[in-house]
Amino acid sequence: MKNMTGKPQPAMESSLISMTEDQVRKKLGEPTMVSLTPDNKIIWTYHPSWKLMPDNKDTVYLEFDQGIVTKVIKADK
Repeated sequence: MKNMTGKPQPAMESSLISMTEDQVRKKLGEPTMVSLTPDNKIIWTYHPSWKLMPDNKDTVYLEFDQGIVTKVIKADK
């Protein structure tokens, strides 16, 4: 995972919208976890590489619809 530390960067997050899966892989690398929603949308989860205390802070969730990023959520806490 590249450049995923520190405060959320809205420009970086909005730049992911409309990217394809391959484009996201080139920018962020392989996701930590891939899951499927009840609506058949794919969610990629990126966790920071290591932490002292386990929590969701700085975790990024990307929602894909038909192979295109439609939503980006970054956990603050």
